[in-house]
Amino acid sequence: MTVYVIREGKLVEKSTVARRQFANSANLSMPMISRLEPFESPVTGKEITSWGERERDMAAVGAVDPRDLPQKPFEKRRADNARARNTQA
Repeated sequence: MTVYVIREGKLVEKSTVARRQFANSANLSMPMISRLEPFESPVTGKEITSWGERERDMAAVGAVDPRDLPQKPFEKRRADNARARNTQA
């Protein structure tokens, strides 16, 4: 059974048409979408709408996001405190 397709406005046999090459996803440009929901700065009270504004706002007052701190010192202190509590009991 012969299959026909439309190419450039003409009906042609599918077997005579070269396969179309599609760009792979590495070659496609995509917009970067921020997932930051606008929020009010707890320090200055102004609305923060981008990651850059958030970083500048935090840097202006010397604030640090606790998620950016290394967790090992906190885990070590918790373990040391737990050990100290167990030895006291």
